[in-house]
Amino acid sequence: MPTTLYAHRLSQPSRAVEILTRELGIEVNFQDIDFAGGETRTEWFAAINPFQTVPALVVESDGQRLPLAESQAIMTYLCRTASDRELAQRWYPGEHDVSRSARIDQWLAWHHGNVRRFDMFHHIMNLHMTLPMLKREIQATLLQPLQEGLRPELATLEGHFKRQQASAYPPTLLGDKYPTIADLAMGCELYQLRAAGYRFDGYPRVAAWLAGLAEREHFRAVSKEIDAQGREIREQSGEYLALDTFG
Repeated sequence: MPTTLYAHRLSQPSRAVEILTRELGIEVNFQDIDFAGGETRTEWFAAINPFQTVPALVVESDGQRLPLAESQAIMTYLCRTASDRELAQRWYPGEHDVSRSARIDQWLAWHHGNVRRFDMFHHIMNLHMTLPMLKREIQATLLQPLQEGLRPELATLEGHFKRQQASAYPPTLLGDKYPTIADLAMGCELYQLRAAGYRFDGYPRVAAWLAGLAEREHFRAVSKEIDAQGREIREQSGEYLALDTFG
């Protein structure tokens, strides 16, 4: 069945969905959407996704067309419909294991209301692209409050991994051998900051968890563009990001 993923690889939720499609062996037609240039606000895109955000997925089958928005809804759908049921259920078991699904849902909900709310990458991009005379102001007035807001959430994650005392290493959110879609959602969010140069030195278990995700083949492949963007930011604007005071 033809499946089109409308996304952008500098978007954390977009990368999470694309990584999952690769992990599950789902072939998609990837259509890059210039969300920074306003493409999500066009009429044609609003007809696909009324929320006008990326990612969006369109599945066509037997004359029916299913448009889906919101990365978490897309990922649970993909896991429920993937042909490799055993593999998909590792990422999200759905009704096959309701208790495990509930634990994944718990972390997805927490991520969206906590870690995701402190997304600062667009401010980092603004700092990187603006005149030097304005960089300190962006750091002080926009980035610093988000950095401070994220600290308690990182401490929550660090404490969670510490209490697991699991044999699996690197750690996963559920403390078992396999990452889930919750690991992908939150991992892509925080990896964006790691790419820009944040080291998470004060949160070694969070850093180990991120490193474990980053070692996965499809995570590496889909992250190449954010790695390149992060490298440019570090080289040209890193001194303005107060990296030594974060993590």
